Amino acid sequence: MNRDFEVRQLLRAYRSGILGEAAFEEEMHRLEREDVGGDVQNPKFEALGQVYRSERDAVLSLFDHLHATQIDAALAFAKWAVVCRTPGLRAGLVLIAERSGSHARALERRAREIGGQLHSLTTEHGSKLVEVLASPDISDLDKLMGVVNFIPTPREVAGPILNFVSMLKWDVESKQILRLIANDEVSTAAWLHDTCAALTGQRPKQAANAGS
Repeated sequence: MNRDFEVRQLLRAYRSGILGEAAFEEEMHRLEREDVGGDVQNPKFEALGQVYRSERDAVLSLFDHLHATQIDAALAFAKWAVVCRTPGLRAGLVLIAERSGSHARALERRAREIGGQLHSLTTEHGSKLVEVLASPDISDLDKLMGVVNFIPTPREVAGPILNFVSMLKWDVESKQILRLIANDEVSTAAWLHDTCAALTGQRPKQAANAGS
């Protein structure tokens, strides 16, 4: 039987109440073990420094983490854009916010497709980030320098996601979603670093004061 058809049938049975959550989880794990030829008696998936019951569980765990960070970014950059006073910066902030929001929606949709549910909404760090970036009393340059000092370099930012992607065996859809999100994260990090370098080069005195 086609595996995608089996997954759709399981999802239909789960959503209609025919299958309970425990039974649905067990059937999904069975399908995954059959696909990857894993040890039926001792299935596990090691990733991100943890051992999961299955690849699907690991995917949902990463989705949950990424979903929270993408919502944080969408809110923070959107609010920054509202108070931004630097020509050329606002357009990039709006695009980052929209892209982060689309990532969060894609993760939610895929989680539902594989019978999961995301629980993380925002983080404590994200709430503080929103508060800082939304403030009209903090200069755009100070905000930009703070963000750039916090995020990894473009080369480093996608590493953990792409390493995880390389381990996935059966979930091709999630694999592609994560790869595209990683590419977008590299683009965002590169733009923020480049823009910060350009602005500090144009205004060395203000940059020096911001760093003091």
